[in-house]
Amino acid sequence: MTITDFTTVPRIAWHQLVNDSGQPILKGAQLFGDALRLAGFAILTDAPFRRDLLERNYSLMKDVFGLGIKKLSQKYTYPEIGFQRGYMPTKTEVGIRCNNEPDEKEVMAFGSYHNIKMLDVEGYTETVEEYYSACQDIGFTLMHVLSIYLDPDGVERNYLLGLFRNGDRNKTDDSHMRHIRYPGTAKRMACAHTDSNMLSLLPAAAGKGLEVKNNKDEWMPVQTEPGDLVVNAGDMLNMISGGRIRSTLHRIENKLTDRSQFRHSMPFFFHPDHKQELKILESCKNEPAGRRMFKHENITGYHLLFELLNLYKVIPEGVSVDEWQRSMERLKRDGF
Repeated sequence: MTITDFTTVPRIAWHQLVNDSGQPILKGAQLFGDALRLAGFAILTDAPFRRDLLERNYSLMKDVFGLGIKKLSQKYTYPEIGFQRGYMPTKTEVGIRCNNEPDEKEVMAFGSYHNIKMLDVEGYTETVEEYYSACQDIGFTLMHVLSIYLDPDGVERNYLLGLFRNGDRNKTDDSHMRHIRYPGTAKRMACAHTDSNMLSLLPAAAGKGLEVKNNKDEWMPVQTEPGDLVVNAGDMLNMISGGRIRSTLHRIENKLTDRSQFRHSMPFFFHPDHKQELKILESCKNEPAGRRMFKHENITGYHLLFELLNLYKVIPEGVSVDEWQRSMERLKRDGF
């Protein structure tokens, strides 16, 4: 099967990507890479992403958001780090493609280290971290698959995979996961945007609304079934691939008919170790310049992420990139 048209999001079975030992399959790498080059999105079926934890995550996040904005804001919010951990109130992120109106969503954010301890809902933090760890493993496997596609000769494969694992293959990524609640009263749940990371993993959400802009400049719903895992490429992957991989605009529209209800989702954003330098792979330097989102030939993950977080106005005004990086590194070292 060759993916040549982007009128629906390509569907790919997990067993086409990796063998029983978890090693990439060449044909599957080409299939997955072509999907992300054309669409920036793929739907994976039968991916081993801990579906057993999904319902518990969804149930517990409802309990957490049920605590209310006032309590969550008083006990669990950290604007000084750009809401990269803990609670982010509604109407915080600015929709730069929607007349700079803020998105109507609430967020609980988690990372690879020193997460907030939710004292008011028993088992919440532990359950999220267990699912988070499984997502890290899926993300690394998919980057391994993409390394075959992006660097078929293997010249820079150690560099690419080393952005997420150290020499002992221990996890070193600075990934980010969100529990999100969108209200049924929202004019717009999430404005059109791209993701800042390498890959995003999104289990089929508890509610419709995810739409992707296709190559005909049309908004197209992402149709999922229970057990599907939606994967999309982010801006960092566009950068290191020289534009070969597409970071596609997507949005969340309000499809709820009952305004008293909520839509819940839990995207996982697979980031590299932000201290490391991101650079265009040698095998990707001949891609047409028009496919590239950035002029950078190389930049650290921290600096590129800071640019993007500033764009959506979640970094406090007046905070420099160096100050923000120091605060994140202190968090990594010392916790809250």
